[in-house]
Amino acid sequence: MRSFTALTLAACMLCARMLADNPAKDRQTQLRQQLSDMLGIPRQRAPLAPESRGEVEHDGVVIEKWVFTSEPGSRVPTVLYRPKNAPGPMPAIVFTYGHGGSKSSWSYNYAALLYAKLGVATLAMDPLGEEERNLKGATATRAHDAKGVSERCDAAGLLIMVKFVFDTMRAVDFLMTRRDIAHDRIGIAGNSLGGATGGWVAALETRLRMAIVTGWAYDDITIPTKLCTRWPNERMRKLCNWAGYAALSAPHCALLIANGDADTVIDHGGTGVAWGGTRAVVAEAATTYAALGAPGSIKAWFEPGGGHRPYFAYPVALEWIHKHLGTPGRTLEKIRALPTLNAGEWCDRHGIKLEKLYGTTLHWRGAILPDLGLRPTPREKLACLRPDEIGRPEFTLEGWLEQISKQP
Repeated sequence: MRSFTALTLAACMLCARMLADNPAKDRQTQLRQQLSDMLGIPRQRAPLAPESRGEVEHDGVVIEKWVFTSEPGSRVPTVLYRPKNAPGPMPAIVFTYGHGGSKSSWSYNYAALLYAKLGVATLAMDPLGEEERNLKGATATRAHDAKGVSERCDAAGLLIMVKFVFDTMRAVDFLMTRRDIAHDRIGIAGNSLGGATGGWVAALETRLRMAIVTGWAYDDITIPTKLCTRWPNERMRKLCNWAGYAALSAPHCALLIANGDADTVIDHGGTGVAWGGTRAVVAEAATTYAALGAPGSIKAWFEPGGGHRPYFAYPVALEWIHKHLGTPGRTLEKIRALPTLNAGEWCDRHGIKLEKLYGTTLHWRGAILPDLGLRPTPREKLACLRPDEIGRPEFTLEGWLEQISKQP
């Protein structure tokens, strides 16, 4: 009689052969390449040339500061939060950002500290046009939103979304160079535009094992939006439907789509169309996940009465991380037992001024977050660049636009 181990190995090999021969996987590979080409994802990758800019410690979390190369002439200021004394290679998460968000944004700083306390390394970089990648070092500028930016990208044969997606892929490249990171347990998380970016990365980056997409819908309601999301979605819809797009994350990447069912920022008019469409997409994409051997690895979750909030820091997100990446610093029982706090009260207590658009009880101010006694990290502690480097072309939106305009 064959041993259990031998039978298990034989079953795994058979499953691998079936997946390799699966026509659905062949279609996925073809569609990924079509979407990559549509966005303008580079076929070649420049050396990362990572440069350490020191590290600081904040409440038991070590914050490493780095600058790496995404593309020739485009460098990325980045911080990596990690537990001070990790017992072994850690799972890791890369953030993707909403409009105006950057590495010092309160919700991302909060989530990064929270994840690190759970034993998950977290990489936070400035998106193009914000903070240390802004011409004047300004935050919440939404510099990429200008119509001329999308038009210059389109003229160069790509879309501005490609920069957010490709920089995230290069962040994964950076994590893959590190011995203290578990290379088979890397995920992403983001909100709003960061949710939109995260959806693209989850679909195209097959090294991911988990994605948390929040403040975003898998529905045509997202097409009549800003050009950074409108043009990619319009062109994606000519190649596939939303369910096919979501299913590109199968089977490699467990996908959690979390929203508030009263979020009128995304669900225009509050009709529920965005969320009904997203639920239907998840139900259809779930059949592909199951067919490819990953049943239960896509989920839609909604907070009753919740608005546009940082759900990637909610307990439901921590449980998803625990299930699909692992949380070496906390058991599931301890995660579920965490007390909570009101985000607005926490921001007030620490002197954080919330943006007028989202600083309401419906949106950020009403968010309920796990409470580990976290304190915000001052922006200056997260700075990677010297003052004389702010505004240099290799760090700015304007410099990158010049680079792509020169390419044949």
